[in-house]
Amino acid sequence: MTWFFDPLLPLYYERIVIDPPWGVDLYSKEGARKSALGKYDLMKDADIMALPVGRLASMDCLLYCWATAPQLPLAIDCVKAWASSTSLFWSGERPHRPERSAWVRATASALLARLLSSRPSETQSRQAIPQAIFNGIAREHSRKPVEFYDICDRVMPHARRADVFARESRAGWHSFGNEVTKFDEVVA
Repeated sequence: MTWFFDPLLPLYYERIVIDPPWGVDLYSKEGARKSALGKYDLMKDADIMALPVGRLASMDCLLYCWATAPQLPLAIDCVKAWASSTSLFWSGERPHRPERSAWVRATASALLARLLSSRPSETQSRQAIPQAIFNGIAREHSRKPVEFYDICDRVMPHARRADVFARESRAGWHSFGNEVTKFDEVVA
């Protein structure tokens, strides 16, 4: 049997960040090159829902699932299929862009869920989850704000971490995806 998330380890991670390659609805052929479709291969909704994300989790794991506004209902369904859910939202600041309607399309959310393969220990300590909205500077398509990873590292500083469908490698994180080094040379 082939492990979908190879080289990630099964039943290992205490923190998982996932940004599935969601499908997109296009309004015109011209929009294809600007959309995710023009940047990387996309997956069908049913295939994303069937991903064995829970098989990555250790006994107690936090999951952050990224989605753009149009995919938020599907993302919520996926997270419900993988775990029980609460939410953390990114405000998607774009201070250096002129005001235009495109900023709405760039808004993204990170859903927060807890994956439990068994009851957590009473002595297990966790810092409180940050407030529901955090600010971070939007960068290139699918490149997450530095502030998001700062929160992840602060909440569980010694966690075993996986970044699924990553586009940038990070110290202390195991990465999975076709473009895990895409933004490694980019300076913020």
